Amino acid sequence: MTDTCYQLDFAKLCLKYNLGQPTREPEQIFGGFLHRMYRLETDLAEYAVKALNPEIMQRSTAMDNYILSEKAANLARRNGINALPAIVSKGSFMHEVNGQYYLLFPWVEGTPLVQGVIDLEYCQIIGQNLARIHGTDFSALLDGDVREEVWHPKAEDWAGYADQAAQQDMEWSSLLLRNLDNLRAWENRVNTSFKLLLNNRVISHRDLDPKNVLWDDNRVPVFIDWEAAGLINPVQELLEVAMYWSSSDTGLPDKEAFLALIAAYLHQGGTILNRWLDALNAGFQGKLEWLAYSIRRSLRLEYTDEHDQEIGTREVTSTLQSLQNYAESIPVVLEWLEGAT
Repeated sequence: MTDTCYQLDFAKLCLKYNLGQPTREPEQIFGGFLHRMYRLETDLAEYAVKALNPEIMQRSTAMDNYILSEKAANLARRNGINALPAIVSKGSFMHEVNGQYYLLFPWVEGTPLVQGVIDLEYCQIIGQNLARIHGTDFSALLDGDVREEVWHPKAEDWAGYADQAAQQDMEWSSLLLRNLDNLRAWENRVNTSFKLLLNNRVISHRDLDPKNVLWDDNRVPVFIDWEAAGLINPVQELLEVAMYWSSSDTGLPDKEAFLALIAAYLHQGGTILNRWLDALNAGFQGKLEWLAYSIRRSLRLEYTDEHDQEIGTREVTSTLQSLQNYAESIPVVLEWLEGAT
């Protein structure tokens, strides 16, 4: 696993890219589940450094995805979205030292909304900004950067994962086994609905949950972590974002917050061109993909080290719960939407 382990060397990073002399030991910032973030202070500036997951960077599509995401973040910023693109040094946003890749950002004094806290003003601001992102002309990025997809039905080997988990005595094996029928049903809903949404897609952020928005003291948002940027149906993303920002401790969304975000989106000029139910069913996709990846991390099929495996193990359980909550939310929010629109 040596070629997929983190090889961090901040001194060489600073020297190679003229970042200045470090004035203190880099501080790890926790919150994300895929890469590792650090606060780096030098005598020249203060940076947020994202050390990219080495296992992810071995994928053949990784570099192209990052190129697209940075183009999207920069274009969004030029069009009035308060996006935070990576710093460019020596002609590139991608920084490499001894095979380890990094993204650098200026340090921003802001904080994400605390998980479980619901703020109606924040919901309205997010709805407005999502409409602005969806209204941005990203067509320049489509030439060679994004391929139009032909939808191929997906079917993960959930039973195979459950067997491997049982053999390794994983703590989540029985939970996965009990949910096999649910997982297949949710997958079928994605495969039925997703192909109906392909004719209406835009380039957008695609991961606009509360941890990816920093707020300053004046309640101005900064949109970070654009690495998932790509094509998505705008109604699907609108509903996913509304679910994120209205999430409550009960596992079900808060009605007032959910509808406030959608109302702000529509007031800002966002449009609804697809059926609510199709978009909601397609919303299972990202959660199922994250579950499958978390399972592979936990089983050591795709991981960097023990810490990475531990994250995967925790995420299997929490994502299964998230999927169940989402399934239970769909008939509830459909009733809200039909009554409000």
